[in-house]
Amino acid sequence: MKELGKDKALIINTIASFVTFIVGLGIAFFFTPFLTDTVGEEAYGFVSLGNNVINYITILTVALNSVAGRFITIEYHQGKKKEANEYFSSVLMANIAIIPVILAVAVPVILNAEKLLDIPVELEESVKLLFFFILFNFIITLISTVYNVATFITNRLYLSSIANIVTALLRVFLMCLLFGMLPPNVAYIGIVTCICTFVGLVMNMYYTRLLVPDIRLKKCYVHWIKVKELISAGMWNSISRLSQVLSDGLDLVITNIWISAYLMGELSIAQQIPTYISTLTNTLINLFSPNLTMYYAKDDTEAVVKELKLSMKFSSFFVNIIFCILVIFGKYFMQLWVPNQDVNLIYSLLVVIMMSLLVSGVTTSLNNVFLVTNRLKVNSIFWLIISFTNVLLVFIFLNTTSLGIYAVAGVSKVTGILGNLIFVPLYACKCLKIKWNTFYPIIFRYIGTTFIMMIVFFGIKRLYVLPINWITFFVVCVIAGFAGCIVNFFVLLNHTERSIMKNKIMARVRK
Repeated sequence: MKELGKDKALIINTIASFVTFIVGLGIAFFFTPFLTDTVGEEAYGFVSLGNNVINYITILTVALNSVAGRFITIEYHQGKKKEANEYFSSVLMANIAIIPVILAVAVPVILNAEKLLDIPVELEESVKLLFFFILFNFIITLISTVYNVATFITNRLYLSSIANIVTALLRVFLMCLLFGMLPPNVAYIGIVTCICTFVGLVMNMYYTRLLVPDIRLKKCYVHWIKVKELISAGMWNSISRLSQVLSDGLDLVITNIWISAYLMGELSIAQQIPTYISTLTNTLINLFSPNLTMYYAKDDTEAVVKELKLSMKFSSFFVNIIFCILVIFGKYFMQLWVPNQDVNLIYSLLVVIMMSLLVSGVTTSLNNVFLVTNRLKVNSIFWLIISFTNVLLVFIFLNTTSLGIYAVAGVSKVTGILGNLIFVPLYACKCLKIKWNTFYPIIFRYIGTTFIMMIVFFGIKRLYVLPINWITFFVVCVIAGFAGCIVNFFVLLNHTERSIMKNKIMARVRK
């Protein structure tokens, strides 16, 4: 296929990513209230809980898979096709080899789930089926991981977005089919997810054959020493994943066991939108990963720093608008979205969960530095310490205060803000061997811009005197979004960046 220019690739990848995000958000938007009303908020809460439990298993596999793309891409761009093939084939075979081990551990746990969790008796059978299908989905995902690298190597991430859109639309069709023709059962969600993930695997296998025909699975390329090398490099990513599980992944488990299954369901609803915002942030940041990896492979630190700053501005330009809309207008959204639930509780939890975006919306880009430079150890240890502290603090608050579910949802967000504000930018600079405060001007500019935007949106809210319905809410959000773009243009961007943007817009208009 013809190679895309850097700017054209960024534009196409960005548009495709936004379409994917909107489709995914639209599905969550329509199906979450439908599912909570159909199968109940308690049953729906087990969907998120099951996915969180699967994240515990990824602690074992992420050491291998998290760095595979980096190693394959660097070898490929350096013209070492044989070495790239060795990493590709070795990772795929290692993933297949670990499946029996995962099944041996997971199957007995699922069969005895009612002894470990607070599962209503009437939901036991359907929840176990759900967990089995979530497990099978993970196995398919494990096999497909290495095939995702083709679009990364060639910087054609929009093709991955197309695959995601296809599987998302297929999910809509299958969900409507199953819930429309059969008695409601939460297990259908797991069945549909398995089918869609398999379709995604087939599409990514096709992309691999199309984009990098010289990358193939061959027995002669399988070398377990390559697997050992990748695990050695990626073991710190496993520590990081453990940190994420301790910080966020235990929220639903702790709520289920120590508080109630009902509040677990409410918390899982509140987590839906922040999860999609986090996905959008990571998607936008990943658009820059191929170039970052390529520049680092060429030992061009100046280009790496420039790309990082662009990534920080680019992702934060969109994230803070969504953040401010949900904080200021989120209660209206919840009243319309899940009117049959405890709107005040869910909105309060939403605001608490989203607090961390005040900093992570701009600093998440810097996490790429640790992977690209293969300096994962210190970052992983730091977040592991923070995560153990989070768990300890949650149990202290649960036993000594009346915060309850707010302690579960909020502790990790407060410590996350501190870690992202202090540690991440400083250590990123150390890894790149650049001045310690290189990224702070952008960070503080983002935080200041976000607070200004919240004030503007609050003013718009004061003028919002129309009846609350989807049409008026949409109109107000469009107005607020437009106002947010203006605030970002004049406050977040500097003079040079504004000039570049104006010139590019004018060039497009003249065409």
